[in-house]
Amino acid sequence: MHDLDALILITVTVSAKYIMRYFATADDKETTGKIAKDQHGMTEVEEQILATNPIMEAFGNAKTTRNDNSSRFGKYIEIQFDKGCNIIGAKIKTYLLERSRLIYQPETERNYHIFYQMCAGIDDAHRDALGLKQWADYHYLNQSGTGVIPDVNDAEEFKVTQEALSKIGISASMQKDLFQVLAALLHMGNIDITGRNDAMVAEDDANLATTAKLLGISAADFRKWLVRRQITTRSEKIVTNLSPAQAVVVRDSVAKYIYSSLFDWLVSIVNDALSSSSADDVSTFIGVLDIYGFEHFKKNSFEQFCINYANEKLQQQFNQHVFKLEQEEYVREEINWQFISFSDNQKCIEMIEAKMGILSLLDEESRLPSGTDQGFCTKLYQTFGTPTYTEYFKKPRFSNSAFTVVHYAHDVEYDSEGFMDKNKETVPDEHLTLLHGAQFQYLVDMIHTISNVDVDTSGGSPKRNSVIKKPTLGSIFKLSLINLMDTIAQTNVHYIRCIKPNEAKVAWQFESNMVLAQLRACGVLETIRISCAGYPTRWTFAEFVDRYYMLVSSDHWFPLASVDQKQLCHSILEKHVQDKDRYQIGLTKLFFRAGQLAYLEKARTDRLSELAVLIQKNTRRFLARLQYQRTRAFVVQLQQVARQKHAQAAMHRLRQERAATVLQSYWRMLVVRKAYLARRKFVIQLQSAARTTLAKHQFAQRRRDHAATQIQRIMRGWIVRQKYQTTRAAIIRLQTGIRGRLGRKQLTVIKAEARSVSHFKDVSYKLESRVHDLTARLEQQKNEKKELRAKTEELGSHVRQWISSYDRAAQQAKQVNGDLNGTTSDKWRQWHHKHNDLENSYFASLDKIKQQDKEIERLRDELALQRQEMTSLRDTSQQAMQSLTDAPDLTELKNQIMALKSQLSMTLARPARVPSNLTLDQPPPTDTVQTLEVHLAAESDTHASPELEALLLGEQTLHQEIIETLIRSTTTGHDDHHTAADEEAPKTTPKPNAEQPLLPAHLIYQCLTLMWKLGHLQQAEQFLLHVFDAIRKQCQDHPELSNSLYWLSNAHELLSLGFVIQPKVSSTLQLAVTKANTRLKYEAQRLECDLFVVIVKETHQALSKVAVAAMIECQALPGFFATDTGRMFSNQSTYTVDDLIVYFNAVLDDLKLYDLPTTVREQVVQQMIKVIGVNCFNDLVSRRNYNSWKRAMQIQFNLIAVEEWCKANGFADAMVELEHLSQATKLLQLKKTTPDDLEIINDVCWALTPAQIQKLLQSYNAADYEEAITHDVLRVASAKTSDNKQLLLNTAALDQTLFEIPDSRAVDMPRLSSTSLQLEMPHTRQLLTLVEGEKLL
Repeated sequence: MHDLDALILITVTVSAKYIMRYFATADDKETTGKIAKDQHGMTEVEEQILATNPIMEAFGNAKTTRNDNSSRFGKYIEIQFDKGCNIIGAKIKTYLLERSRLIYQPETERNYHIFYQMCAGIDDAHRDALGLKQWADYHYLNQSGTGVIPDVNDAEEFKVTQEALSKIGISASMQKDLFQVLAALLHMGNIDITGRNDAMVAEDDANLATTAKLLGISAADFRKWLVRRQITTRSEKIVTNLSPAQAVVVRDSVAKYIYSSLFDWLVSIVNDALSSSSADDVSTFIGVLDIYGFEHFKKNSFEQFCINYANEKLQQQFNQHVFKLEQEEYVREEINWQFISFSDNQKCIEMIEAKMGILSLLDEESRLPSGTDQGFCTKLYQTFGTPTYTEYFKKPRFSNSAFTVVHYAHDVEYDSEGFMDKNKETVPDEHLTLLHGAQFQYLVDMIHTISNVDVDTSGGSPKRNSVIKKPTLGSIFKLSLINLMDTIAQTNVHYIRCIKPNEAKVAWQFESNMVLAQLRACGVLETIRISCAGYPTRWTFAEFVDRYYMLVSSDHWFPLASVDQKQLCHSILEKHVQDKDRYQIGLTKLFFRAGQLAYLEKARTDRLSELAVLIQKNTRRFLARLQYQRTRAFVVQLQQVARQKHAQAAMHRLRQERAATVLQSYWRMLVVRKAYLARRKFVIQLQSAARTTLAKHQFAQRRRDHAATQIQRIMRGWIVRQKYQTTRAAIIRLQTGIRGRLGRKQLTVIKAEARSVSHFKDVSYKLESRVHDLTARLEQQKNEKKELRAKTEELGSHVRQWISSYDRAAQQAKQVNGDLNGTTSDKWRQWHHKHNDLENSYFASLDKIKQQDKEIERLRDELALQRQEMTSLRDTSQQAMQSLTDAPDLTELKNQIMALKSQLSMTLARPARVPSNLTLDQPPPTDTVQTLEVHLAAESDTHASPELEALLLGEQTLHQEIIETLIRSTTTGHDDHHTAADEEAPKTTPKPNAEQPLLPAHLIYQCLTLMWKLGHLQQAEQFLLHVFDAIRKQCQDHPELSNSLYWLSNAHELLSLGFVIQPKVSSTLQLAVTKANTRLKYEAQRLECDLFVVIVKETHQALSKVAVAAMIECQALPGFFATDTGRMFSNQSTYTVDDLIVYFNAVLDDLKLYDLPTTVREQVVQQMIKVIGVNCFNDLVSRRNYNSWKRAMQIQFNLIAVEEWCKANGFADAMVELEHLSQATKLLQLKKTTPDDLEIINDVCWALTPAQIQKLLQSYNAADYEEAITHDVLRVASAKTSDNKQLLLNTAALDQTLFEIPDSRAVDMPRLSSTSLQLEMPHTRQLLTLVEGEKLL
């Protein structure tokens, strides 16, 4: 203190108060020049310094979550001393008052203490004059719900505050004015601002009038500028209305401005009262810096940013101070040491206060007219988003309006909302004019005083200040913080770290995690770590010798007064500390590592204990021997007399005891034996009974445990098996569908590529097929031409007859003209009509003859074109065969399609279908619907007549009528579509109710909607289940295709209604109806799947009779008839491919009749093509001596017919299912005489397994003009056969059908009426009539 000024840095307000109290009350009587104090121990200046504490606490402190008396501003008190170390004055400087606390407090926190003290402690006269109430009646005080601090009396504290104000020179009248300003702020917070778009304040608002009265301003003007804003341009002034939110911001800004001015005025008054009268008298000073600690909350704003910025600067100063002392000590003692690294937060500080730092960017955005918090945040991302600032600046993942600064203590995320307003803290000029022109002189003087201080602080003339922009709060805080750092650098700094032991503010409780977090935030842990890395323990030579000289022998230190202390220290350390790095010997001190002193203390304690034991041992031995010798002589003499007397008495006693013992022994023996025998008998009986009972209980318990264990084992096993089987089946179905869909898509691409690669191999067979087709069509057209000629001649004869009839009619007309006067008008009209009919029929015959002539000419032209085409195709075929024969090598082609073969083979082995995006919805729990119905049936706001409800819920009337008439009576007699060749050809059933195909779905949904609206959810669910069960049973009992397709269309209509239409019900029924609608969709999807299975089974059953006969045995291609059949009693095919096409067309017509979606049509056709492909291929493989080149041509012709039908109807993808059969026909047509031909067969027939190829080769029946298949070829084919011996395709996969539910239709809410119902359903007709009358739908 004699060399440098001192500064004490404290982070807790209470600790700072105690430090100031100590300075004011401490008295060093030995100091020369010390002024004598009064009986209280303090001078007047010292009392005034202490009086500043309650004032600053009342106006600047508040209750927070962690501290009941938290300082919400930074305070630096400079206590001034004269040359005699007497306190002669003080000066206070404040930093960053938390203005936002005036208008808002978080939960469990309070506003500034002075408001609660004033509400609790002001006298009644002043309370009435100021219109004060309790704190809970004010908006600025009751937001957090907390107004009382435990163990704190606000009324008593108010008296202390008043006394402190009086001590620093504020009179009672001025205090009254001060409290009047505070009361005005409370009333200002209660001004009610209303309005929807434009803000409004009532003219008779009591709080507005009270505020204006207390502040001495015009209530009308204050009300006007609360809800309006004036914008000044170059030529005019524009007044606009404010929104309610903007008006509240203006009100709060005025309140914060007045309170901040009041606080600064108090600080200036305190400085005027405490400052020394003469600056020359000040010799030194002690500065007490009470600064806020590091803050990190859930939401951190501008105040926390400034507080943490100040803590960054102070932490940097603290690190430099501590490490500088360490370095000076090591250099002064000239020891070997290395620089100790420590964390430097200089880059973080530069990021905040640099030229393009956070504060500069904030000031730049604040000065823009259109500046926003989001714009400020965006600039931060652009400036500090580079790798240079990655360690100090971060962007939150889930927010675009926040940023994270990596401080030395913790990463803090700041919300940029409010940064602009808090940095500017602007008050409208209209309100400033009102305040400066107020009639309340104290308010005007206070504002003028603060304005003058601001002008003096900024420097320069008033004219220059009018041009310079108003400094922002961030720039002011930065400048004051820089000045504070300069002051700290010029003083001798002492740090006091105050740690809170627990969060509950309870004595004698220590929370280690909380304390550790505070130590880390204060940088104490870092300081300890750095100190431990050096030499934290230091001793002078004299201290070390005096403490540890006994650790070596006396030869090294006797006599102790004349010994070389440094050499003795060296000897002690060499003997006891082997590691040289554990200590250092300086010029005047010894330096030890952490923990080394404890080791020396242990060695010293052990040495002293050893010496003490040695001295004690010898002393005790001498004293014990002397005492022993004296006692022994006396005891020997005494024992001689005592033993004689004792022996005589003992002899007599022994005789008596002997006799008594003999008597007692016999008596006790008798008593004890009787008792023992009785107890033994009782215990044996008791043990027997207890063990029996216990054994029975244990046996029964073990039986129950064993039975329960067996039941649990069986039940758990069953549950696990069921769950595993269900999961496995669902996964298999899902995998099957997905792989099938992907396989078909991939097959289309691969098939196109494969066709392009094998073009030259397949062109000959396609051309031959085309030639045969054209030949057949040519013969057919010749026959048609003959028939047309015959018809033409017949029509000509008819025309001649009509001409003669016309002539006769004309003659008759002439004859009749003469008799017109004598005939009746009716007869004339009859003749006239007959004449017109003959004339019309004549002209129609002429038109028909002309059309026939045109058709004959067209057929002639087409016949000529077909002849030319046939000639060109024959030439092309010969050229293709020649190019195929002259091909040099197929090795390159084999390599190109090898990958395609493996991929397509895997694709064909997958299942056929993938479910669409309309997956089966899980139904809602039934018990939930029943529970909701009980509570919501009575709350339904849709009311119906009792007659309608009784009819709607009648299971024996309406429900039974719908099931019996609408569902079970729809099947009629058969109207089969079949050919004349066979009465047992594939059939299709009639179309049930084709005029109204969707009537059942609309009627069922209308009944369900009525039940839902009336709150009968359980009855609606039962009705739905009964109807769907009836439909399933109807389709199973009558599996005709038209019947199943009819109900599939209605089921899909119900599903579409459930997805598209949302029933309009009351809000109380909305949840229950939504769950019921979900159940409807679930059951409709299940019904569609079940009906599709019935449809597939029906088509499979119908096609199983036709497929082989129409595709394998049918010989529709002329000129290539094969005589072998391969079967007994079968010389001619019963069905033809035309019969198959007729059946396909009939099924497709039924699908279109009931407007089934395209996906359903594709699935049905694909299933039919699949069953044809599997059955025909298996039949072809199973026959012997049946396969030949001509037979292959016939099968190829039939395949082309099916393929053309599929392409014509948009089902080209379904032909993938015939790939095995198509490749088998190619195999029969290819050359098979050499092993090289077998390689070509393997390349072309990539879908067939080696075993299937071998089987087809073995069963091939060569014609007379063909070369027979040699044994070498068969042997090569057999050698390629792998372990997979499967010949036939898997027919079990045909029954494993997975239905892809189509997307919902675009439907409207069905509106049925009693007149539109054509069926004989009286109850349903009555229901529709009642619904129309009551208008429920």
